[in-house]
Amino acid sequence: MEGHTREFVRRFNLVPDEASRRHHEDSLLGTLMARAYPYAGFAELALVTDWISCLLVLDDQFDETHLGTDPERLRQVCTTVLGWLPPGGPSPAADPADEDSFTAAFRPAFRDLWERTCTYTTQNWRKRFTAHIAEFFETCAWEAVNRTAGREPDFDEYLRMRGCALMPYLDLIEVARHWEVPAAVYGLAEFTEMNQALSDADLWTNDLFSCEKEALLGDPHNLVLVYRRANGTDLQTAADAVAGMIQGRVDRFTELAAGCYANARRAGADEGMREALELHVEGLRTWMSGQLQWRFETGRFDPARPEVVDASGITPL
Repeated sequence: MEGHTREFVRRFNLVPDEASRRHHEDSLLGTLMARAYPYAGFAELALVTDWISCLLVLDDQFDETHLGTDPERLRQVCTTVLGWLPPGGPSPAADPADEDSFTAAFRPAFRDLWERTCTYTTQNWRKRFTAHIAEFFETCAWEAVNRTAGREPDFDEYLRMRGCALMPYLDLIEVARHWEVPAAVYGLAEFTEMNQALSDADLWTNDLFSCEKEALLGDPHNLVLVYRRANGTDLQTAADAVAGMIQGRVDRFTELAAGCYANARRAGADEGMREALELHVEGLRTWMSGQLQWRFETGRFDPARPEVVDASGITPL
C-alpha cells in the first residue's frame, strides 16, 4: 500500500518538492491504514489510504506554510474543497482558466477520491462525511486565527476544538466494510460518546508524539503544551498528565463499546443491527491498535526534519 499511495500523490503532484515527497514517504500512511483497516479489500484500502494522504498533505499546508497564518485565505481554501464534495455525486470538471496553483493540484485528486467514494456510499453518508470534514476545517481556521493573533488556546477550548479531527476517518470504516450506520443509531448519545472517546484517545496520543515537533515550530496547538501552560508544570509532568487522560478515554471507550448493541436496542434498533454495530466497534478497535503501532514506525513526527529545525515549513503549492 505504500507504493500505491506514493503513486497517488505523485500522479496529482501533491508533493511538489523533495522535502514534501520525503515527508510523505516517511509518514508511512499506507502502513497506518493497513493496520487500522486490516479487513478491507485492496480497492477499499487504497481508497481510504488515498483519503488520508490527500487530507494530511492538505493539513501540512495548513500547519507548516504561510496558509497557517492567513485565516482568510485558509477559509477560502476550505470552502473551495467542500464545494468539490457534493452529496449527489462527483463535481463537474474544472475550467482550466479558473485554476490556480492550489486547485490545479488538489481538485483533480479530490474529484478522483469522490468518484471512487460515491460508488460505495449513500447521500446520507456523504453529507455526514463532508460535515465532519467541515468541522475539521473549522478547527484549522481557528488555529490560523490563533497563530496570527499570537494567541494560545485555553485548556477547555482546546479539548473542544481538537475533538473532531478524526471523525472523517471513522466514517471511512463504513466504506471499508460496505455498510452504513443508520442515522437513528448514529445519533444516539452513547454511540456518539463512544466514537468521541476513541477519537480523543487517538488525537491526544498524536499530541504526545508530535509535542517536540510542534514546540520547535512554535505551534501552541498541542495538548501537552496547552496543559503545561494551563497548570504551570514542566513538560514531563504535562506529558504524564496527558497520558493519564488518554487512559481515561480508552477506559470509557471500552465500557461503551461493550454496551453498544444493548444501548442501540433500548433505542429501538432491531436484531439485524447487531452485526453492523459489532463491525463498527471492531473497526474502532483496529483503528486504536493500528494507529498506536504505527506511531512507533512512522517518521511523521520526527523533530529532526530540516523543515522543523529551520521552522520554515514545507514549500507551499
